[in-house]
Amino acid sequence: MCEENSILHKIKQFLEAFSEFLGRPKTVFDIKDRMQLLLMLAAVIAVLEYCLYYLGQ
Repeated sequence: MCEENSILHKIKQFLEAFSEFLGRPKTVFDIKDRMQLLLMLAAVIAVLEYCLYYLGQ
């Protein structure tokens, strides 16, 4: 149970840091890099969902 709380705490910290990172673009390049990161993240999530859907059939 303690290990599960530790993992959840780490995920929560990561999401907080990631949202803070996305919230402060300083230059045009930062915005471009962050957009690419978000697109890559969305693509990875879509591929994982497709794999789960394919394996579920």
